[in-house]
Amino acid sequence: MFYDEDGDLPHEFYEETIVTKNGQKRAKLRRVHKNLTLQGTVKLDTRCVHVDFPVILYEV
Repeated sequence: MFYDEDGDLPHEFYEETIVTKNGQKRAKLRRVHKNLTLQGTVKLDTRCVHVDFPVILYEV
């Protein structure tokens, strides 16, 4: 995931552009690749199994 200039954090960024073709204006989405900063490694909480997990876990 990436940060943009405003600090937003989605997977992808798109901008709307107006394209003129045969005298008609149409809106088109274009993917943004510039001015993005990689989020980096994120430390997640420890994993745990939900109480309703249908399998019995045991140690050998």
